[in-house]
Amino acid sequence: MKSLNKLCVGFYGTSEFSLSFLKELFSQDIKISYIVTKPPIASGRGKKVNISPVHEWGLKNKIDVLTPADMKDRGLLDYVKKKKIDLNIIVAYGNILTKEIINIPNYLSINVHASLLPRWRGAAPIQRAILSDDKETGVCIMRLDEKLDSGPIITSQKIVIENDDNCENVYKKIVFFGKRILKDAIFKIINNEVKYLYQDERFATYAKKIKKNEAQINWEKNAREINQKIKAFSPKPGAWTIIRNSDTRIKILKADIIKENDYKKKDKLKIGGVDQDLGVRCGKDFLKIKILQRDGKKPTSAVDFLNGNKISISEFC
Repeated sequence: MKSLNKLCVGFYGTSEFSLSFLKELFSQDIKISYIVTKPPIASGRGKKVNISPVHEWGLKNKIDVLTPADMKDRGLLDYVKKKKIDLNIIVAYGNILTKEIINIPNYLSINVHASLLPRWRGAAPIQRAILSDDKETGVCIMRLDEKLDSGPIITSQKIVIENDDNCENVYKKIVFFGKRILKDAIFKIINNEVKYLYQDERFATYAKKIKKNEAQINWEKNAREINQKIKAFSPKPGAWTIIRNSDTRIKILKADIIKENDYKKKDKLKIGGVDQDLGVRCGKDFLKIKILQRDGKKPTSAVDFLNGNKISISEFC
């Protein structure tokens, strides 16, 4: 069996999710020849320019970091062609690689994806799985091709989505198992033991990027659907609502569903109405808020919120 510590890779990634895998590769004494990540962006009220987590880590570890605005950039291609790498490893980079770059490594270009492909190709697989009330998801290592998340699978791991799992919980499971199977996939590649599982296009679904307005709660929906949104967007960006007759925005990070027949105060509330224990009437059934967060404040339990806040909530809109 060939050793991993003689491998040289090019890494393409941007997010905290990407960084978890980059750190794991680094801990295995794999040489990171260079990092390619999304360009810095200006965000926030002051339009501060922020570099990606992967970019920041690369600079601290004195690794070359490239931030091309266009994957067809000639400078990028000329640079990576000069490097003698064994693998391209792509994890939540945010751009599709060109065929020229895909074909550079001695072995393969491989991609880590946070779903059980072909279900939930695209930008937001964890959130879309939870929003759709999927009972399982997973992580796949696949051979990269020129289309979005469509390459043949080298290895994968199923992960159960428990009833009380939110996006953060599922994310942590995927990172934990993903790091394990990435190492396994690399061993298979360098020892010529790969047996590909080709994706069935008939079952492909697409996890489109989350839009800001998707996180707003519509209390006309049934409690189960709203609760899936709360779990999918917890802790970030947070499913949110507004207190009627105010500009106070509240993020709801955890809630329990209470069936219509089990809620004693149901006759006193209209849709969006909130009782003194933070129970909310939905289009069908009720939600009992457990953890919430005011804008600019830290998350707090419903008990602490009720004990420590002077604001009055009678209805959400």
